[in-house]
Amino acid sequence: MSLVLKSGFTFDYDDLYGEGKVTDADLASYADALKKAHAAMKVMRETGFIRGHLSKDGEPEKVLFSQTPYIKEGNINSPASIARLKELGKHVQENTDVVISLGIGGSFLGNKVLFDVHCGELWNSLSNEQRDNYPRIYFSGNNIDPRRTGDIINHMKDVAQIKKTHGGQPLRIMLLVISKSGGTLDTMSNFMVMYDAFMKADNIEVEGVAVTDPNEEKPTLLKKLA
Repeated sequence: MSLVLKSGFTFDYDDLYGEGKVTDADLASYADALKKAHAAMKVMRETGFIRGHLSKDGEPEKVLFSQTPYIKEGNINSPASIARLKELGKHVQENTDVVISLGIGGSFLGNKVLFDVHCGELWNSLSNEQRDNYPRIYFSGNNIDPRRTGDIINHMKDVAQIKKTHGGQPLRIMLLVISKSGGTLDTMSNFMVMYDAFMKADNIEVEGVAVTDPNEEKPTLLKKLA
Protein backbone atom coordinates (compact mmCIF):
# COMPACT_ATOMS: atom_id res chain seq x y z
CA MET A 1 0.00 0.00 0.00
CA SER A 2 1.25 3.45 -0.82
CA LEU A 3 0.27 7.07 -1.23
CA VAL A 4 1.49 8.77 -4.40
CA LEU A 5 1.50 12.58 -4.60
CA LYS A 6 1.18 14.57 -7.82
CA SER A 7 4.86 15.47 -7.55
CA GLY A 8 5.73 11.78 -7.84
CA PHE A 9 6.74 11.42 -4.19
CA THR A 10 5.61 8.03 -2.89
CA PHE A 11 4.94 7.11 0.75
CA ASP A 12 4.94 3.31 1.03
CA TYR A 13 3.34 2.10 4.28
CA ASP A 14 3.21 -1.65 3.60
CA ASP A 15 5.39 -2.38 6.63
CA LEU A 16 3.53 0.07 8.88
CA TYR A 17 -0.18 -0.69 8.53
CA GLY A 18 -2.05 -3.99 8.94
CA GLU A 19 -2.23 -7.05 11.13
CA GLY A 20 0.43 -7.00 13.85
CA LYS A 21 1.21 -3.37 13.02
CA VAL A 22 -0.86 -0.19 13.19
CA THR A 23 -4.53 -1.21 12.94
CA ASP A 24 -7.86 0.49 12.25
CA ALA A 25 -8.58 0.32 15.98
CA ASP A 26 -5.32 2.13 16.74
CA LEU A 27 -6.20 4.91 14.33
CA ALA A 28 -9.73 5.20 15.75
CA SER A 29 -8.37 5.61 19.28
CA TYR A 30 -6.22 8.55 18.14
CA ALA A 31 -8.82 10.11 15.83
CA ASP A 32 -9.56 13.16 18.00
CA ALA A 33 -5.87 13.87 18.66
CA LEU A 34 -5.06 13.48 14.96
CA LYS A 35 -7.84 15.93 14.01
CA LYS A 36 -6.49 18.50 16.48
CA ALA A 37 -2.94 18.02 15.19
CA HIS A 38 -4.14 18.38 11.60
CA ALA A 39 -5.99 21.60 12.46
CA ALA A 40 -2.88 22.97 14.22
CA MET A 41 -0.73 22.13 11.20
CA LYS A 42 -3.22 23.90 8.92
CA VAL A 43 -2.98 27.04 11.06
CA MET A 44 0.83 26.80 11.06
CA ARG A 45 0.98 26.49 7.27
CA GLU A 46 -1.33 29.48 6.79
CA THR A 47 -0.03 31.82 9.51
CA GLY A 48 3.21 30.41 10.91
CA PHE A 49 1.70 30.28 14.41
CA ILE A 50 2.05 27.17 16.56
CA ARG A 51 1.01 27.17 20.21
CA GLY A 52 3.87 27.11 22.69
CA HIS A 53 6.68 27.51 20.17
CA LEU A 54 9.42 29.88 21.35
CA SER A 55 12.70 31.05 19.84
CA LYS A 56 16.02 30.21 21.47
CA ASP A 57 15.69 33.58 23.21
CA GLY A 58 12.40 32.50 24.79
CA GLU A 59 10.26 34.78 22.63
CA PRO A 60 7.22 33.71 20.55
CA GLU A 61 8.40 32.83 17.06
CA LYS A 62 6.59 31.88 13.88
CA VAL A 63 7.34 28.58 12.16
CA LEU A 64 7.70 29.40 8.48
CA PHE A 65 9.44 26.39 6.89
CA SER A 66 6.05 25.02 5.84
CA GLN A 67 5.66 28.02 3.50
CA THR A 68 8.65 27.03 1.39
CA PRO A 69 6.71 25.10 -1.31
CA TYR A 70 4.37 28.05 -1.89
CA ILE A 71 5.93 30.75 -4.05
CA LYS A 72 4.07 34.03 -3.60
CA GLU A 73 4.58 37.54 -2.31
CA GLY A 74 4.83 37.71 1.47
CA ASN A 75 6.12 34.15 1.83
CA ILE A 76 9.69 33.02 2.44
CA ASN A 77 9.92 32.12 -1.24
CA SER A 78 8.57 34.89 -3.45
CA PRO A 79 8.88 35.17 -7.25
CA ALA A 80 11.66 37.73 -6.71
CA SER A 81 13.63 35.56 -4.26
CA ILE A 82 13.36 32.51 -6.54
CA ALA A 83 14.64 34.63 -9.45
CA ARG A 84 17.64 35.69 -7.32
CA LEU A 85 18.36 32.07 -6.40
CA LYS A 86 18.24 31.02 -10.05
CA GLU A 87 20.61 33.84 -10.92
CA LEU A 88 22.98 32.70 -8.16
CA GLY A 89 22.74 29.11 -9.42
CA LYS A 90 23.68 30.21 -12.93
CA HIS A 91 26.63 32.20 -11.55
CA VAL A 92 27.82 29.18 -9.56
CA GLN A 93 27.54 26.86 -12.55
CA GLU A 94 29.52 29.20 -14.79
CA ASN A 95 32.09 30.63 -12.37
CA THR A 96 32.75 28.15 -9.57
CA ASP A 97 34.76 24.92 -9.37
CA VAL A 98 34.17 24.11 -5.70
CA VAL A 99 31.53 25.08 -3.14
CA ILE A 100 32.30 24.55 0.55
CA SER A 101 29.13 24.77 2.65
CA LEU A 102 29.81 26.01 6.19
CA GLY A 103 27.17 25.59 8.89
CA ILE A 104 26.31 23.86 12.15
CA GLY A 105 23.18 21.95 13.17
CA GLY A 106 20.31 22.63 10.77
CA SER A 107 22.49 25.03 8.78
CA PHE A 108 24.78 22.06 8.08
CA LEU A 109 22.16 19.33 7.68
CA GLY A 110 19.81 21.25 5.38
CA ASN A 111 22.26 21.45 2.50
CA LYS A 112 23.77 18.04 3.33
CA VAL A 113 20.40 16.29 3.03
CA LEU A 114 19.65 18.04 -0.28
CA PHE A 115 23.11 17.10 -1.54
CA ASP A 116 22.72 13.44 -0.53
CA VAL A 117 19.27 13.20 -2.15
CA HIS A 118 20.00 15.00 -5.41
CA CYS A 119 23.72 14.45 -5.98
CA GLY A 120 24.65 11.23 -4.24
CA GLU A 121 27.75 10.04 -2.45
CA LEU A 122 30.05 10.00 -5.49
CA TRP A 123 29.18 13.42 -6.94
CA ASN A 124 32.66 14.84 -6.40
CA SER A 125 34.18 11.90 -8.29
CA LEU A 126 32.23 12.66 -11.47
CA SER A 127 33.74 14.55 -14.39
CA ASN A 128 32.75 18.13 -15.22
CA GLU A 129 30.67 16.83 -18.11
CA GLN A 130 28.85 14.34 -15.90
CA ARG A 131 28.14 17.12 -13.39
CA ASP A 132 26.95 19.43 -16.20
CA ASN A 133 29.69 21.86 -15.07
CA TYR A 134 28.16 22.25 -11.62
CA PRO A 135 30.83 22.49 -8.90
CA ARG A 136 32.10 19.85 -6.54
CA ILE A 137 30.58 20.33 -3.09
CA TYR A 138 32.12 19.86 0.35
CA PHE A 139 30.78 20.40 3.87
CA SER A 140 32.49 21.80 6.94
CA GLY A 141 31.77 23.82 10.06
CA ASN A 142 29.50 21.37 11.89
CA ASN A 143 32.19 21.45 14.57
CA ILE A 144 35.57 23.13 14.89
CA ASP A 145 37.61 19.97 14.34
CA PRO A 146 40.97 21.35 13.14
CA ARG A 147 41.87 18.17 11.27
CA ARG A 148 38.72 18.23 9.14
CA THR A 149 39.23 21.91 8.36
CA GLY A 150 42.92 21.41 7.62
CA ASP A 151 42.25 18.40 5.39
CA ILE A 152 39.84 20.38 3.20
CA ILE A 153 42.25 23.33 2.96
CA ASN A 154 45.17 21.08 2.01
CA HIS A 155 43.08 19.15 -0.51
CA MET A 156 42.01 22.38 -2.21
CA LYS A 157 45.62 23.57 -2.36
CA ASP A 158 46.64 20.25 -3.96
CA VAL A 159 43.86 20.49 -6.55
CA ALA A 160 44.88 24.09 -7.34
CA GLN A 161 48.48 23.03 -7.93
CA ILE A 162 47.41 20.16 -10.19
CA LYS A 163 45.40 22.64 -12.27
CA LYS A 164 48.39 24.98 -12.42
CA THR A 165 50.73 22.17 -13.51
CA HIS A 166 48.42 21.36 -16.40
CA GLY A 167 48.10 24.99 -17.43
CA GLY A 168 44.63 25.43 -16.01
CA GLN A 169 42.99 28.54 -14.59
CA PRO A 170 42.96 29.20 -10.83
CA LEU A 171 40.73 26.97 -8.71
CA ARG A 172 37.58 29.00 -8.04
CA ILE A 173 36.20 28.32 -4.56
CA MET A 174 32.93 29.62 -3.11
CA LEU A 175 32.58 29.60 0.68
CA LEU A 176 28.86 29.37 1.47
CA VAL A 177 28.45 30.59 5.06
CA ILE A 178 25.12 29.71 6.69
CA SER A 179 24.17 31.24 10.06
CA LYS A 180 20.66 32.44 10.90
CA SER A 181 21.94 34.49 13.83
CA GLY A 182 24.92 35.78 11.87
CA GLY A 183 27.35 35.03 14.66
CA THR A 184 27.58 31.25 15.14
CA LEU A 185 31.05 30.71 16.62
CA ASP A 186 31.86 27.34 15.01
CA THR A 187 30.74 28.43 11.55
CA MET A 188 32.43 31.83 11.64
CA SER A 189 35.69 30.34 12.95
CA ASN A 190 35.86 27.80 10.13
CA PHE A 191 34.98 30.44 7.56
CA MET A 192 37.66 32.89 8.68
CA VAL A 193 40.34 30.19 8.83
CA MET A 194 39.47 28.90 5.35
CA TYR A 195 39.08 32.34 3.82
CA ASP A 196 42.47 33.45 5.13
CA ALA A 197 44.17 30.24 3.94
CA PHE A 198 42.68 30.40 0.45
CA MET A 199 43.41 34.10 0.02
CA LYS A 200 47.09 33.36 0.72
CA ALA A 201 47.22 30.17 -1.37
CA ASP A 202 48.71 29.95 -4.85
CA ASN A 203 46.37 29.58 -7.85
CA ILE A 204 43.14 29.89 -5.84
CA GLU A 205 40.37 32.46 -6.20
CA VAL A 206 37.88 32.62 -3.31
CA GLU A 207 34.39 34.08 -3.14
CA GLY A 208 32.10 34.31 -0.10
CA VAL A 209 28.31 34.03 0.00
CA ALA A 210 26.40 34.66 3.26
CA VAL A 211 23.06 33.06 4.12
CA THR A 212 21.56 34.71 7.21
CA ASP A 213 18.39 36.29 8.61
CA PRO A 214 17.72 39.44 6.56
CA ASN A 215 15.36 40.73 9.27
CA GLU A 216 17.97 40.60 12.03
CA GLU A 217 18.38 44.21 13.17
CA LYS A 218 21.60 43.67 15.11
CA PRO A 219 24.91 44.38 13.31
CA THR A 220 26.01 40.72 13.31
CA LEU A 221 29.54 39.55 12.55
CA LEU A 222 28.44 37.84 9.34
CA LYS A 223 26.74 41.00 8.07
CA LYS A 224 29.85 43.03 8.85
CA LEU A 225 32.02 40.58 6.91
CA ALA A 226 29.56 40.52 4.02
